[in-house]
Amino acid sequence: MKNYIELPFFGLLVVLFYGCRLNEDTEPAKPAIATFMKQKLEDSLNTKELGYAFAIYEGTELIAKGSGGFQSKTIDPEGQKAFTPDTKLHIASMTKTLSAMAFLKVAQQYKLRTTDKIAPFLPAAWSRGAGIDQITFGDLLTHRSGITGLGSNCQNGSFTENVYSGLRRLVEKGVTTRGGYCYQNANFGLFRVLIPRILGYQFTGNEITDDTETQKRYLAFLQQEIFAKAGVTNAMIVHPQGNPTYTYNFPIASNQRGWNPGDFSQTLGAYGMYLTATEAGKIYATAFSSANNTVLPNALPDSLLVKDLGAYKVAGQTGTAYYHDGWWYSGLSSSGQGLRTIWMKFPNNITCVLFVNALVWRNNSLVFPYNSGNIVAFTYNAYAQAVQARGMRLGIENEALQIEHPEPH
Repeated sequence: MKNYIELPFFGLLVVLFYGCRLNEDTEPAKPAIATFMKQKLEDSLNTKELGYAFAIYEGTELIAKGSGGFQSKTIDPEGQKAFTPDTKLHIASMTKTLSAMAFLKVAQQYKLRTTDKIAPFLPAAWSRGAGIDQITFGDLLTHRSGITGLGSNCQNGSFTENVYSGLRRLVEKGVTTRGGYCYQNANFGLFRVLIPRILGYQFTGNEITDDTETQKRYLAFLQQEIFAKAGVTNAMIVHPQGNPTYTYNFPIASNQRGWNPGDFSQTLGAYGMYLTATEAGKIYATAFSSANNTVLPNALPDSLLVKDLGAYKVAGQTGTAYYHDGWWYSGLSSSGQGLRTIWMKFPNNITCVLFVNALVWRNNSLVFPYNSGNIVAFTYNAYAQAVQARGMRLGIENEALQIEHPEPH
C-alpha cells in the first residue's frame, strides 16, 4: 500500500505555481520612487516658513504631493492662508515650454519646420532691422536669435520689452549676433504674435487691435490644445480674484508684507501663466509621458526635449533629466521678493513640479533659499537620493551635475 498521494503532473505544476505566487505576494512591495522623493523634498522644505508645493507624477498618474507654509500672511490684506498643492502661483518661465509645445503643434498642422524663417509671420507694419529676415523659429526656441534687448547687453529684457510695442521695437532694432546663446524673454514673447498669425490671423495694422487679438488667440490655443487635453480647465493669467499668492524675501520677517506679481496678459509667451503645482504637474507629465500622445503627438515630446526647445538638460550619475525653471521678483536687491518654480522630467517616467514663494539675497542676487541657491540641483538630488533609497543603498547627498545654463531663468 502506498503511503503518499500521487498527483498528476499538471496538478504538481499548479501547486508549484501557486506556491511561488504566494511567496511573491507575501514579499513587501518597494515604495515608488515618487514616495521616496516626496520624503526627500519634505525633509528639506517642511520646517521652513516659506510657502511651497510640489507634485510628482509617474507617467500621467499623480503619485505624491506635498506643501507647507503660507500663500499669504496675517499681515497681508487677505489674512493668513495655507500654501497647498492647489494654490495658484505665477509659473514664470516654465511658460516658455508651453509656447514651445504650442509652436510644435501648430508647425505639425501647417507643415512648418524649426528651420523656417519667422519673417513671413511678423506684422507687415513692423519695420525689420538688420538680420531679422534670417531668424528661424528654432533660433527663438533656443535663444539663438541674436536678440540682446534694447540695451544690447544680453541681460534679460524688462517687462516693457515684452509687451506688443516692445517686441516691435526689438524687431526694428535688428540683430547682429544670430547663432550665439543669449537668454531673452522676447524670444518666446514673439510666439504670442507668431502663433496667431500661423493660425490665420490677419494683422490690421492697428497696434491696440492686433495686440488684443493676438493675446486672446494665443491664450485660446493653449487652453484648447494643451491645458484641456491634459485635463486642466482653470489655467489663468492672473491670480484668482481676491486670492493672490504673495511672494516674500527669505527669511520671512513677521512684519514683512507680501508682493503680488499681478497680471501678465500683455506679456504672455515667455512667462505669465498661473497654475497650481498639481495642474502644472499634470500638464508637463501628460505632455512628456512616454506612453501618452494626448498633448504632444508622435515624436514631438522627444524633439522638444532632445533639441532644447524651451527646455534644458541636467546630467548626473542617476541619468539625464530635462527641465525649465522659472524666476520672478519685485526688485533685484536685498529687500527683493520673489518666487522660484521648476518642472523636471526624470528617467523612470517621473515628472516633478516644485513651487516656492520666497527668495533669499545671496552673493548680490536673489536665489532659491536652499542648496546654495540652485533649484535645479536641489530637485535633481531629491530624485537621485530617492532612486538610491529605493535600492536600499547609501546615497550621496549632492551628486555632481552637469547643468546647461545653470543661471536662473
